[in-house]
Formats: sequence, C-alpha cells, structure tokens
Amino acid sequence: MKTYLIGRSHTANIVIPDADRSVSGIHLELTIDTDGKFYIIDCNSTNGTYRKHGGRWNAIQQTYVNQDEQILLGKYLTTVRELLSMRFKKLSLKSDEQYQKDTHIGVERDPETGEIIPRRF
Repeated sequence: MKTYLIGRSHTANIVIPDADRSVSGIHLELTIDTDGKFYIIDCNSTNGTYRKHGGRWNAIQQTYVNQDEQILLGKYLTTVRELLSMRFKKLSLKSDEQYQKDTHIGVERDPETGEIIPRRF
C-alpha cells in the first residue's frame, strides 16, 4: 500500500501549487491498496471533497474511486490520474535538480597540486 497526502501545503506529498484557497493545506489522503484500487479520505478540509453521482456533486468523507473519475477538492477539479502525474512530475523535477547539482561546468586546475578538477555550480 502507498499513501499520499494531497493539498496546497509544501509538506504534502502531492502539492497543488495553482489551486485557489478552496483547497486546504492538507486536503485529501489518497491510498493505493494492495489490489491497485484508489481509496480517498477527506482530511477535514474546509471546502470538502466531492464526486459526481447521478449528475450531482456529492460530498464524500471516504470512498473508493477509479483513476479517471472526476473529483472536486473544494473548487479544484481533478482525477486520481492527474494527481499521481503531479507526484511523478515532482519526482522527475527533483531528479533534474539533483542532476544539475551533480554536474559541473568547466574545469580548473588546483594551484597546489596541478590536478584538473571540475568546477561546480
């Protein structure tokens, strides 16, 4: 099982950076169970979590959803698939940042030993 906290807060596992104030700091908990099913729990958010049923948006506290089912976090419309893609983008950005930190730009010579060393960012 894997669980993610979702919201505006930078402490969330999946951060919704462009969300308006209708999304709470920690709005939702998303768990992928051992069968690969998606279970969401509203974390006592200020503006609620909703799913569409029978053409109407209904408030939910906790339920299973499919990955392409539309859900509302306050006024923020999304799907589990979109939320998880945000997580993977964040991971790849971290990898890119780490790559940039680990790469060098040019070389220089150590004045004492004459050794050629990489110049870091």
